[in-house]
Amino acid sequence: MQAINHVATALILKKKFPSAPLFGLILATEAVEYLWVGLNVIGIERTIIDEDMRSVADVHLVHMPFSHSLVTSLIVAIAAGLAVLWRGGRTASAVALAIALGVFSHVVLDLFVHAPDIALSPYFDGTKFGTGLYAHLPLPALALETLWGVLCWWLYRGSWKLLGLIVFMGIGAIPLYSVAVNVGEAALGGQSTVFALVILVQMLATSGLVWLFARTREEPVTSGHPAAS
Repeated sequence: MQAINHVATALILKKKFPSAPLFGLILATEAVEYLWVGLNVIGIERTIIDEDMRSVADVHLVHMPFSHSLVTSLIVAIAAGLAVLWRGGRTASAVALAIALGVFSHVVLDLFVHAPDIALSPYFDGTKFGTGLYAHLPLPALALETLWGVLCWWLYRGSWKLLGLIVFMGIGAIPLYSVAVNVGEAALGGQSTVFALVILVQMLATSGLVWLFARTREEPVTSGHPAAS
């Protein structure tokens, strides 16, 4: 799932848990992906990209049992929540829950669009999970995840600038999701480490922009949408 739509999940969590720091929630929603980048760069996890890459369907996440398995994600989520409790005590229980949910939300959302590449746990060679949309219907997958981002914005009652960012990132990702549109993604063919670093840059930029645009919210009008800025 696009970084923007993972990060947008932090908006819902901030709405539900107002005491939780927004930037902390943003980092939590991408914690799994930061782990994935690191493990790919050092070679513990493995991604194969077809030499003639045309879309995300040509990106194969063949081995990521530590960053994206269900059990590992749950363990990381619990550990993150406990770390918050350890620092903040019982008064931080709501923040701890929000952070834990943010961490675990990443792999849950990936299940809706990924090829079957999400393992139950490390060292378990059984069935892997994922709807397969990225492999077979990448453009509908992009539409689905962008709708999720918009839903998060709407529930948060975010600004028009924030909505514009979500939509812009969705439109900008079309070449990566369409075999008919190519604006240079073919250069990533066979370059799994470069691909991981591109994802890292995207996450950092997206996280900063969402934090910037979501720091203030405009007053909603009676229709339920935010007032124009």
